[in-house]
Amino acid sequence: MKVKLLVFFLALGACQANLFNIPRVAIRLTREFTGMEKLQVPEELGGEEYEMEIEVNQAVEDLIDDVQKDQEETVNFEPNMKLQSPFEMDNQPIVRYPKMMKKDFDTPRKEIVYPENFHESVIEVLDSRNEREINLEPMIKAKVERGYYEQLNDDDVIEDLMDEGSWKDLDSSEEESSNEDSDEGFEESSDEWEEDRPYLKCGCLKKSGKVFESKTAPREWENDQFNSNDLPSAWDWRNVSGVNYCSPTRNQHIPVYCGSCWVFGTTGALNDRFNVARQGRWPMTQLSPQEIIDCNGRGNCQGGEIGDVLEHAKIQGLVEEGCNVYRATNGECNPYHRCGSCWPNECFSLTNYTRYYVKDYGQVKGRENIMAEIKKGGPIACAIGATKKFEYEYVKGVYSEKSDLDSNHIISLSGWGVDENGVEYWIARNSWGEAWGELGWFRVVTSKFKNGEGDQYNMGIERDCYFADVDVSNLNF
Repeated sequence: MKVKLLVFFLALGACQANLFNIPRVAIRLTREFTGMEKLQVPEELGGEEYEMEIEVNQAVEDLIDDVQKDQEETVNFEPNMKLQSPFEMDNQPIVRYPKMMKKDFDTPRKEIVYPENFHESVIEVLDSRNEREINLEPMIKAKVERGYYEQLNDDDVIEDLMDEGSWKDLDSSEEESSNEDSDEGFEESSDEWEEDRPYLKCGCLKKSGKVFESKTAPREWENDQFNSNDLPSAWDWRNVSGVNYCSPTRNQHIPVYCGSCWVFGTTGALNDRFNVARQGRWPMTQLSPQEIIDCNGRGNCQGGEIGDVLEHAKIQGLVEEGCNVYRATNGECNPYHRCGSCWPNECFSLTNYTRYYVKDYGQVKGRENIMAEIKKGGPIACAIGATKKFEYEYVKGVYSEKSDLDSNHIISLSGWGVDENGVEYWIARNSWGEAWGELGWFRVVTSKFKNGEGDQYNMGIERDCYFADVDVSNLNF
């Protein structure tokens, strides 16, 4: 009995020593009487004080581990890391709204600090099963010169760049073509052109041969009473009585190349038509190209056509840019990519987003019909056969070039005018950013050019255009 009582008091003394910092003699006595032995901690590590810190730290770590097990798993973002998609077949996506009143976002985000020699490549994080690997070699091969891509001919230099894993200034002493001798380079074959444009060789217009149409009534230019003489000599939706109805210029080629001109050319025209139909009232329309790439089920970053966008707008409705921002890649269609948002601890889909629909749509051809359609309802989307000279050399002015290239690009056609020399031209917006052309826009001759032969000099811009009547009945602003 006395032995048990002695052991009890010794154990109690050990506990008190730990809790109330009683001199460590009690701890040593307890070990001695109970036969508990521990290896001595070297003095250079702090002796018994180090031993006590280890014990306390271990207890704290155990407590933290227990708490973390009850919390959701967190992901530390590291360079070149890819997140697992929440939409994999064997995972259920987290779709719920955060508790806004509790302000439970105290967990700080980890700041990523990259080393100086870190590979400055494109890191793409996608919530998609169909995410694609980015081949950096074409990007390394190409250098940016006034917004255009020129290829390096020295394979050794390319390999050096890839090995170093970073961009570096390229030799500026390479021969560059001037405006005076630029025409010489355009006599090369189409194969050589493809070699000179590692990105643009991927066509963004892929025709199915289908004529897209949904019409309930004839157009104004289809009526017998239509008189082309009633059309004004100039019209520009960027400035109608001092009001701009046109949406901003965008760049389909960032953050990586995507053959999505079919989306940008069409949504550019639709944006403007919504603005026209709503008489320029706030907010200006900015439709999401990425949602169309993800969810229309036909075209993607490898190409598509105008009708793919119009059918999607007619049946499913389009969404605004804030629902699904442009990523320049093929994504999966799901509620989150239809319209979603994120908070620090999760991403989720939305349901109270605005849908943008179209009603009648169809094809329009010919100079006078196109003018009448643009003035009546707003800009339209047109296909052109974009040439190398147009892509590389156009800076400003009224463009003309004789060519018979098949259609390979989609733009928005927004008006027309006459220059100081009496040359009639079309006003069009491209999707290559404001660094190209006239702040992203260009002018090109109409079919009146050269006594009616202009169709051979304007990349066929009047041959394949589409209109769409927008539906604003659900836009209560």
